Amino acid sequence: METKEKEIIRLEKETVIPILKSKLITTWTGLIGDPSIRAEFLKFCKRVEYTIRAWYYLQFEDLMQLHYLFYPETGAENLEQQNLSPEEIDVLEQNFLKYLFQVIDKSNFKIANDEEIDVALSGQYLLNLPITVDDTKLDKEFLTRYFAKHHHENLPDFADKDAREV
Repeated sequence: METKEKEIIRLEKETVIPILKSKLITTWTGLIGDPSIRAEFLKFCKRVEYTIRAWYYLQFEDLMQLHYLFYPETGAENLEQQNLSPEEIDVLEQNFLKYLFQVIDKSNFKIANDEEIDVALSGQYLLNLPITVDDTKLDKEFLTRYFAKHHHENLPDFADKDAREV
């Protein structure tokens, strides 16, 4: 009888609580006996939520303003109208990436590494839809400068190798 070798995939623990926010707040509120303290706790929960939403809204607005400058179809005209120097454009590009990766990080997303991409491609997770990165459309200098300043572990192959060694 042939023994099949088991494949094991290790998953990192989630950084979120897999429960509805309303259920969590209701449960915690139910533990508070004093009605005035309960009301204050509910106000506190709403303030925390509004603060988080405000942060995302401000980040989104900053991203959209920068995206407007670099939009593929009209970006060159938009940048020309601003009369920006190449150094100023570089700073704006780097800020765009910085804000984008902040939102990605706060949203509990992470950059997939080569091993994770290989696992996804080897399985039927993609419903047979091919996913590839067109290296010819990547601005290697743009990514290299960003990843040199903002270190990330286990960057995939399409990220410039020099940036991974910093």
